[in-house]
Amino acid sequence: MARRLALEAPARNNGREPVRAIADGIVAYVRQPTARPATATEDEKHVLGYMGWTDDGCIIIRHDSTIGAQNDAETPVRFYSIYMHLQTIRGIKAGQTIYRKAELGSAGSFEGHANIIHFEIICDDDNLKRLLGRNTGDLNITTNGRTDAVFGEIYFRLPANTMLYSQRPPLNEKTGVGGTVLTEVLLVGLRFGGGHGHVSTYRTDGTRVGAVLKENEAEYELYRQAGKIVQAYRAARASQVPSHSAVYELLRFGRILGPDPLMPSDTPHWRQISTADAKGWVNLNATGVFKYSDADAPQWAGWQLLKDYDDQNSRCDLDVLRKMLDEDGDMITTPAEVERRMKDIEVQRLMRGMVCKFPTEWQRAGVAQRWNWLTKEGPSTEGSKTPSLTKSTYLTLADFPAFQRHVEALAFWEHAVLDGIDPAHWHFHPRKFIEHFRKCGWLSIGEMKRIYADNESLYRDMGLPGESVKEKFRLSLNLVFRKYLLNTPVRMAHFFGQTAQESYFFMVTREVTISASSAIKENHISVQGEEAGYLQITPDNRKQLRFFAERGQKGYYEGRTDLGNTDTGDGIKFRGRGMKQLTGRYNYSEYWVFRGWLDRKSYVADWSNSGGKGPVISNPQIVSDVPYNAVDTAGFYCAKTNILKAADGGATAEASSAVTRLVNPHERPLAPRRLTETLISYRVLSDEK
Repeated sequence: MARRLALEAPARNNGREPVRAIADGIVAYVRQPTARPATATEDEKHVLGYMGWTDDGCIIIRHDSTIGAQNDAETPVRFYSIYMHLQTIRGIKAGQTIYRKAELGSAGSFEGHANIIHFEIICDDDNLKRLLGRNTGDLNITTNGRTDAVFGEIYFRLPANTMLYSQRPPLNEKTGVGGTVLTEVLLVGLRFGGGHGHVSTYRTDGTRVGAVLKENEAEYELYRQAGKIVQAYRAARASQVPSHSAVYELLRFGRILGPDPLMPSDTPHWRQISTADAKGWVNLNATGVFKYSDADAPQWAGWQLLKDYDDQNSRCDLDVLRKMLDEDGDMITTPAEVERRMKDIEVQRLMRGMVCKFPTEWQRAGVAQRWNWLTKEGPSTEGSKTPSLTKSTYLTLADFPAFQRHVEALAFWEHAVLDGIDPAHWHFHPRKFIEHFRKCGWLSIGEMKRIYADNESLYRDMGLPGESVKEKFRLSLNLVFRKYLLNTPVRMAHFFGQTAQESYFFMVTREVTISASSAIKENHISVQGEEAGYLQITPDNRKQLRFFAERGQKGYYEGRTDLGNTDTGDGIKFRGRGMKQLTGRYNYSEYWVFRGWLDRKSYVADWSNSGGKGPVISNPQIVSDVPYNAVDTAGFYCAKTNILKAADGGATAEASSAVTRLVNPHERPLAPRRLTETLISYRVLSDEK
């Protein structure tokens, strides 16, 4: 079995779709296609005409990216994509930067069949470990999975002694009344998408148990559901009340990945699941439950790592594969059996998840050794475990030299000289690889460069390097996008469209009293950092900060009880900060409580009307001076106001208007850049051409 894919270019108008790059990268190798002879007779005589004409145009792209982070250290990955049998190559040169979806050329011929390419995705041992979390064996199920990369379906391994309840226990209780024991180890999968939650149950071999349970609107309601758990603790007058932020992560990931601790750490996470006999409620945060995600490439999701390179024969034919394709269990895998089994949907699913290490077929040296089995095996071996040495082998010894010359003509490995990857390397099923990592949603440096790229002149005019401005927030953006499910191209696009206006393309994370461009150019007092303490009004700066200092006029902040600004100085203290411009003492208190920085019991809830004690917040500047907090305030607002639902309306003017009304309900007319940057960002992030 070769881990590659033969693809036929789809029809487009009167021609065919071009071949496109699967991801951003650097062109590592280019071989221009050999000109095809003018006549059929010359075709047959040509070394590339063996079994019909085969184009030899080839491009290899090196992809360097990141898929997650542990604290501040990102997880770097490198892999290569190989595009073989190209008929034309469109001005691509080695060393050139290529972006995802860029046209590379046109599909060529393979053994006389037109519009075909051979496609591979490969990597070395070290990068496989970073890509899948390991480079040997199965996932360790005696501990939690990786935390640097977490995406896709979230899995919970329930021990056999897990209690199942017919009714959901109280949200703050770790156990219920009565209940039954599962008696077998089960895996529960939680997947969010399209606004809903989907809960699946699996056995350890990956077979599904019972029906998939749909939790309507669960993705959109995650913030409110987390709030109900917090409120249950408050209502019970618990000695410890978990923060809203931590409970949100518990429901989102099954564990805490961010900076806000879960206290108590055994806060329950109740979900209804299917079993073989019924449905029931289980605590997914109970002792003994381990958590994983698709980023762990678990075996129950079909992933297997196979090594077959000692025999140096350019094929992967381990016993595990032969048994899968052997219908009658006689240990003889006949071509007829293979053909039938390969049509089986379950076999196809399992084979897509096989990541195989074996020698490349594209190395010129050693072709005779790697392909010699063709002269010893063939269709006549069907009735015997012993290979046939008769004339019915795949190739006779007399025919083999022509085949060898053909393979050597197509080979490129010695010329490509790919950095750090040996001839024996790991091969992914390309479609599985792409589908898997499209779930990731982690923005690389290269992808971030292309956000707001149409505004590079604006960055230069402000005297700020756009790349540095965006890179300052990229890690935090990825962490916040992952947490708040801003993990689809359309949701990210709307976020970037809104923050283009709210934070002036990430250049301003605190509200200014003059235009943003003037404030940046002048280094105005209102745009400066507040590391030494939040900005306050003084006789010397009062004129510069009049907007925050004046009272009683529409738009001014001082004395605005509707914003909770009841104390002298609240106007400037609680001015807009963060990517979404969190504004007013009330909104700050809501965010502080959400993060667990402020106890709601420490102040009177309606202080602005009752005259009671208000919340004490001594360091409001941390939501602008700390990049993660600046971005997280916007994520918090998206979750609280259900912006995801509006964003899911698509990359359209109507959806952008709906999102804007939630972000800034008083804006009239709507700022055009919100829509403009949404559409531009979507073109960068989406799969649409």
